[in-house]
Amino acid sequence: MIHEFKAHVREETSFLEAYERLVAESSDESVRFLLELIVADEHRHHELFSSMAEASVGDGEEGLPQPPRLPQAVAARLLEPTEHFLAAERDESKKLAALRRDLRPVRDDTLWPLLIELMEIDTHKHVRILEYLQQRLRQAGPT
Repeated sequence: MIHEFKAHVREETSFLEAYERLVAESSDESVRFLLELIVADEHRHHELFSSMAEASVGDGEEGLPQPPRLPQAVAARLLEPTEHFLAAERDESKKLAALRRDLRPVRDDTLWPLLIELMEIDTHKHVRILEYLQQRLRQAGPT
């Protein structure tokens, strides 16, 4: 795993630099905007893989937390708001899907359908994180 994480960091560094050059060279505002969305994600991915690589060799234990291990009382207090956020994200997912369908007539004239679709992807990610957290909170034992 250490090798995989470090290799990914090396490969992604040159990839990220190439993206940034393309953004700098682009004279079209919409192309720059879309590429900057990718660059922001790639920076976050790069940071995560760097943290994982450091943690895998014991250098970065401070930067990458372990899975949640909470006392039952703390987990119980966090469970209700977590489930509330999870329900809200699931509802948002449905609303975004409906909005994207409503925007089909303008899909060739605006970036809106694409941006809504990207928000749907982010919302799916939020749901996945909250489901993970919900599971961990439900499994919390006395600590």
